[in-house]
Amino acid sequence: MTAPGPTLLESFDTIYATDLVYGQDCWKLCGDAHCCNFARYKSQMSILARHARQEIPLLPGEFAYLVHKNCGGRFHADRRIIEYPLAGQKMRLEFLVGSSHPCCCEHDLRTTTCRLYPLLPVFDVDGNLTGIDRRFSIFEEVEAIAGLPPACKIDAIPFGELEKFIAIAKAIGRHPKSVFYVSAYQLAKRHAADNLARAYAAARGKPGLAGLGVLKLLEGLFALGQLLDQARLRPALDDLAGQFRRRHGDRFELD
Repeated sequence: MTAPGPTLLESFDTIYATDLVYGQDCWKLCGDAHCCNFARYKSQMSILARHARQEIPLLPGEFAYLVHKNCGGRFHADRRIIEYPLAGQKMRLEFLVGSSHPCCCEHDLRTTTCRLYPLLPVFDVDGNLTGIDRRFSIFEEVEAIAGLPPACKIDAIPFGELEKFIAIAKAIGRHPKSVFYVSAYQLAKRHAADNLARAYAAARGKPGLAGLGVLKLLEGLFALGQLLDQARLRPALDDLAGQFRRRHGDRFELD
């Protein structure tokens, strides 16, 4: 009989006990483009600049874990919840939304997203680590589309930190729902980047739009609700969820 794996609570204990730091004070090297606010790029926009509070995505159960650990008083953030319907189920997306402080939390309470940024694990449907996504957010995708040099100077995992990265990835990989949320995020980000790349290529060929910067185009598409094409994205997410249901059965349930 197979012994039960770590509970979600135990997995978060592992993540929050793992002080993954790619480089000492690395956030000072990027011109304020770090995951707390992305101010380097938001400062070049007008619509999104008015919504400058950074939203940090949480893994399923992560907010409840923070409540369980009575960490709320040490977070300078509110919680935001978005429900996204899928076939027969729905995703419940939770975010920490920064307040007036530069960062949502203190160093030792960094969320899973903050610990991993700027390198995101790539998983297969079984939760095995299969690669690393170096374009963690849409802003790294913007850099690739526009041919900009990366703001973040971290492009590899120092040897001494590799075990910590793997420990966090394994903690996520033990839980199908957590793996699905990471995979769904990557799918949606890639979808948005593809839409942005097509729009950017089209704009460069049109009179009057040729000088439109990719950041301005990004916020324009976002404001118009065109950054994500739900007619294509939702079936792709439904298909991804189906893969997890077929593989994990009752171990995989969305809200």
